[in-house]
Amino acid sequence: PLALMFPDLALIRRFCRVDEEEERLLQSFAAPIVLLGKSEHAVLAPSVAPGNPNLGAMLPYTPLHHLLMAELDFPVVCTSGNLYDEPIATTNQEARTKLGPIADVFLSHDRPIARHMDDSVVRRTTRGTQYFRRARGYAPFPLQHNRDMPRVLAVGAHYKNTIAISFGNQTILSQHIGDLSTPEAHRAFARVVADLPRLYDFTPEVVACDLHPDFLSTQYAESLDLPVVRVQHHHAHVAAVMAEYETDGPVLGIAWDGTGLGADNM
Repeated sequence: PLALMFPDLALIRRFCRVDEEEERLLQSFAAPIVLLGKSEHAVLAPSVAPGNPNLGAMLPYTPLHHLLMAELDFPVVCTSGNLYDEPIATTNQEARTKLGPIADVFLSHDRPIARHMDDSVVRRTTRGTQYFRRARGYAPFPLQHNRDMPRVLAVGAHYKNTIAISFGNQTILSQHIGDLSTPEAHRAFARVVADLPRLYDFTPEVVACDLHPDFLSTQYAESLDLPVVRVQHHHAHVAAVMAEYETDGPVLGIAWDGTGLGADNM
């Protein structure tokens, strides 16, 4: 569904079914998009969430948002400033060039954007908060481990890319970068790969990547003068869940994902 920004929580309650924990997420410092069940009384354009029982709801989180939304008594579609398959435009000139054909008005600022950062997307479950996209408010994010980790730079896969660095007893996840299908996405990937280690004064000793040799992230890993560890795509999915839940030992993992190069190179 397209994300909707609501002026206040009271209006969200009119359009969505929302419990106390979901209200807490909406009002938290991270101010994510929260997936909520659509109320049967909600009247919205069908194109907002076609065939979907959920709405992506968010509250204003900047002074400008509050000024704009204070004038409205209805929700508005709020989406990031980028073309399909490209990262967010981070300069006024880039925004005008890329989005000029589809935008009627630009409201710009003279303060530059240091790092592109999408809105985070979450959902409340019986086991806590589920993160569909960990970005603004939740990244960089440290995962704590019960043992020391080698100094690894993990460069992710091709789709829905995120990178990570590990040192000491923690792994630091970057923000969501996105699909690496365009030159603009390649440049965004390169910026984050340079930026995240610099934030933590980190120098890798090993680089980890996907098995697939055609992925941009794999090719980047191979270009570094470092030992390369290649990880099978679906194995990485299962290992990520193990790390998230601090599970150590034999597991049966089922990765509901698309195709990936197998350990037999097929």
